Amino acid sequence: MKDKNIIILHGWGAVTYKLEPLKKELEKFGWTVILPKLAGFERPAPKEVWGIKEYSEYVIDEAKKIFGNNKYYIFGHSFGGGIVIKLASENPKNLSGVILCATRGISRGKSVKRLVFALLAKTGKIFLITPQIANGFRKLLYKAAREHDYEKTQGIMKEIFKKVISEDLKPLVSKIKLPVLVFWGSSDKVTPVADAYYIKSALKTSKLVTYKDQGHKLPYEKSRKLALEIEKWYLKL
Repeated sequence: MKDKNIIILHGWGAVTYKLEPLKKELEKFGWTVILPKLAGFERPAPKEVWGIKEYSEYVIDEAKKIFGNNKYYIFGHSFGGGIVIKLASENPKNLSGVILCATRGISRGKSVKRLVFALLAKTGKIFLITPQIANGFRKLLYKAAREHDYEKTQGIMKEIFKKVISEDLKPLVSKIKLPVLVFWGSSDKVTPVADAYYIKSALKTSKLVTYKDQGHKLPYEKSRKLALEIEKWYLKL
């Protein structure tokens, strides 16, 4: 049997304690679970503008501190799932397998509204007469683009957020050569379930598990079920 080591990565704006229930459920099955605190969330923000690549390198360093050269699995929710795709497709050396949960950065990476969002976030005030009008218009655009996380972000993390969401991870999915387990809520309004079916079509040997009437909070609300599915998947590898 392979080492039962696993790293769990949270989404943008979340914190590690939200995934503590999943950690505890996995530990019941004998997993060694690490919930790394990410730069800009529960650790100081990077001094430079990071993208997914820098976050994946950060996670590799954190894993090495704990697991050394031992193999490990990695679970990523939302933004964390984007980090997992980057890591698994470009630097999979110590990975045994990956679990993607409601991952960002696939279908919405090239949408027109997100392009407009990125442009307006930088230049909107140039085109609008007053700061009040500019702020109001930006809020409407963020709402339309469903990018509420940006409004809550401060300092350099705003620039990091813009860089992160502009990255299109879709081309990287087919480059993953590891066992892949995919979790998704069928009613997810943040990351559409169509993205889950794309991953499944791009990675024929991957396993997809969807949950009816479940949204983007899937790993918080179904931690027991997810842990059980991870264990069953692991035992069949």
